[in-house]
Amino acid sequence: MTIRSTRLLAGAGFAAIFALAAPAFADDAGELVVTATRTPTESDRLPARVEVIDRADFESKGLVSLADALREAPGVTVVSTGAPGAQTSVFLRGANSKHALALFDGIRLNDPTAPNGQYDFGQDTLGDLERVEVLRGAASSVYGSDAIGGVVNLVPRRGAGKAFAPYFDVSAGSFETWRGVVGAAGSVGALSYGATVDAFSTEGFDQVPDRFVTHTGDKDGADIATFTGSMAYALTDALSLDALVRHRTARADFDTFSGGPFFSQRADDPDLEIDSDDYTVWRIGGSLKTGDFTTRLSGGQVLNERRERDGGVVTTTVEGERNFVDLETRWTRARIGFVSDPALTFGAQYATERTDNSSTLFTNALFAEEDNRALFAVGQGRLGKGTDVALSLRWDDNENFGDQTTYTLGVSQDFAAFNLPVRVYASWGASYKAPTLSERFGTNFFNVGNPDLQPEEGESAEIGFDATPFEALSFGATYFDTEIENLIEYDFGSLQNINIGRADIDGFETYVKGSLSDRANIRLSYVFTDARNASAAGNPRLARRAPHAWSVDGSVQVTEKLKLSAGWTWTSSRIDVLYDDNGDFAAGAGRNAGYDTGRLALDFAVTDALSLYAVARNISDTDYEDPNAFRGAPRSVSVGVRGTF
Repeated sequence: MTIRSTRLLAGAGFAAIFALAAPAFADDAGELVVTATRTPTESDRLPARVEVIDRADFESKGLVSLADALREAPGVTVVSTGAPGAQTSVFLRGANSKHALALFDGIRLNDPTAPNGQYDFGQDTLGDLERVEVLRGAASSVYGSDAIGGVVNLVPRRGAGKAFAPYFDVSAGSFETWRGVVGAAGSVGALSYGATVDAFSTEGFDQVPDRFVTHTGDKDGADIATFTGSMAYALTDALSLDALVRHRTARADFDTFSGGPFFSQRADDPDLEIDSDDYTVWRIGGSLKTGDFTTRLSGGQVLNERRERDGGVVTTTVEGERNFVDLETRWTRARIGFVSDPALTFGAQYATERTDNSSTLFTNALFAEEDNRALFAVGQGRLGKGTDVALSLRWDDNENFGDQTTYTLGVSQDFAAFNLPVRVYASWGASYKAPTLSERFGTNFFNVGNPDLQPEEGESAEIGFDATPFEALSFGATYFDTEIENLIEYDFGSLQNINIGRADIDGFETYVKGSLSDRANIRLSYVFTDARNASAAGNPRLARRAPHAWSVDGSVQVTEKLKLSAGWTWTSSRIDVLYDDNGDFAAGAGRNAGYDTGRLALDFAVTDALSLYAVARNISDTDYEDPNAFRGAPRSVSVGVRGTF
């Protein structure tokens, strides 16, 4: 494939001009992130955009769920079918939801039992997390399959500046919602650790919109509980051991698309529920440092099980399992020749996946498994004055469809060395999405598995800049372009999935942020996304990707103890499957109305360790559907108390 060079350069120039008028969100200069290159690196030295939503953001903005946190990042579209616990998809830079790779501390989470392998972002809360890193752009050369649109990495809480640092957070609010978090982290000599329990429950609201005649007001609630524990222990200056475990269980109500006399209507159904949606992740590892080299060996499992019920009768049970072993070596030095801070990370990975949906009313039983081997290398360093180079190369070999090679090359130039407060960067890379076990081997009345499916292949480029003309003001922009071929789509003629689709996606992100005083700051953002189905007549827009998204976010330290945080987002209309007021299918590709919502959070520091807070979401009580036929969350208010000792 060939990236449209003329459009890339023209778009970059337009984005640079537009940044002055309609800005967006940038990384905090110098913040260390690990997701882009596997090596802790200052964000302003990376040829990529990595947004970090950290614990300070969670608390000051009153964020509770992972979906809430991801809505804070530009270029990220979150589509949810209800309150926390409901199915939630994430689209990164206009790519499909299955093209977003989810990680927990670097461990792959994407669901091998899901028909297209995507991760459901609706069941995770934030109590056990220190931060969420969102890498926008292709990253298969670092992590393998799925990372065409980008990566979401959940980083757990662990370690502290003292031996024992307990914390808690308790809140209650609208829709009979309550939440409780308790945990502790610390560092004692050679040991660092963290452990958290996070429980969330809500009666929810009716997911069927008020406009539907089938709306009854039946509430769709959810319950989520998560335990996370991690530790690292240095046996010697050279040898250390570490372990990590996370178990999350969730339950959620949902409504039917099989109501009415002809079983084709969107309607309330109080008997439907996801009885359990459990995810367990564990890993043990060890690291050995010899000179400039640090070698790490680790292994573990990702286990998931989902069970659905209708009136108490089990309708679906699916189980997935991923076993993995990783061997990684990192080489770092302060300087080698004219290259400063060189780093090279290389290694091998082996993983096996299986899916078992032996109990389901809607598809034939499927038990399938496969293994995948990979070799990878990621290098970076600074050449001369402010020129940072990063490159990565990866080779994956799957037992069912063969091998796949991906790469990324990026350059970042910081002109501060030449007394200019500007940074520019550019990157180019290839990515892929492997066909799932369900797509290749699953069968039902309407589908025949296609074992000959090949991976979807993407090629992406981006170019951007950041400028800081004054200490209190910064702005910038990024233009991105992605082409995806061999997209897997369902063919009604052959009753199976085949590689026939192609997508063209481009757009730009702009931002400006500044400090109005030492007590107040503000951030403005705008994102334009043009995601098209290039294999269909007329190149129509892809569904559920809003072309325009705006946001404004700010905070004010009103007094020494009182802090106010507020934000507002606007989302334009977008293409979606539409349903009429009777709950019946109306159009396969119609225009779903745009909407805007706002939030307001207050935090009062009673002491240095104890705070009272209140959060209002959708403060205008906007009536919206995203996706169509699913009611957006109405206005809600919650109050709570948190402490860190």
